[in-house]
Amino acid sequence: MKKPLILLFLAAFSFSKDVPFKTGESLKYSAEFNLFPVGQAELYVSGIEEINGNETYHVSFSAQTRGLASRIFKIRDQIDIWMDKEEFFTHRLKKNINEGSYKKSVDVHFDYDKSVARTGTKEVKIDFKARDPFSMFYYLRTIPLKEKEVMSFSSFEGRKIVHYNLQMTGKEVISSPAGTFACKVVRPFKEKKNLFKNSGDMQIWLSDDEKRLPVKIHIKMKFGSMTLLLKKVS
Repeated sequence: MKKPLILLFLAAFSFSKDVPFKTGESLKYSAEFNLFPVGQAELYVSGIEEINGNETYHVSFSAQTRGLASRIFKIRDQIDIWMDKEEFFTHRLKKNINEGSYKKSVDVHFDYDKSVARTGTKEVKIDFKARDPFSMFYYLRTIPLKEKEVMSFSSFEGRKIVHYNLQMTGKEVISSPAGTFACKVVRPFKEKKNLFKNSGDMQIWLSDDEKRLPVKIHIKMKFGSMTLLLKKVS
């Protein structure tokens, strides 16, 4: 029996879904820590891998201090996420954080069929699809952003479940080594407060074009804040 033409069209459309990034995309950043140039960082889509029978993008984030900054306050952070290839939520999150004397490692596996998140030491019940900050970056690149519209997400990074909101707060022009970009400014927050402890600790500037590049990222860290500015796309 032949399929109706409309079903064939819808099937073709579903398989032609395009996203503004692909395997091999590398976003390299200059890094400032507490306003001082200290090193570099990279977001890299390394490949497509299977997690619990689901196709995922494997995305790596690395940040390192260099030179004198590394001798004063050494940072060697490595974060890997495996996010759903279709809906961009997190299937696995692995973090190795080394900031000065502070060290932390966590590996969270999400089993959505059983509604649990597992670490090496505990199992937590979840009733949501998790979006850590990095899978959230990529998800935002796939959807239209409307000013003042509030979106709600949940995350779990090994300690406790965090429910947070996100809002596009305006537009700014950002100059970076990679060029000058008109950007949409996005800010996560929790219950009308900042998502983390300090004011202004998480903001993302996404280019207002078809690539929706995260041109600038401001991240709260254990002993200060890191600002990442895009310097190369490859």
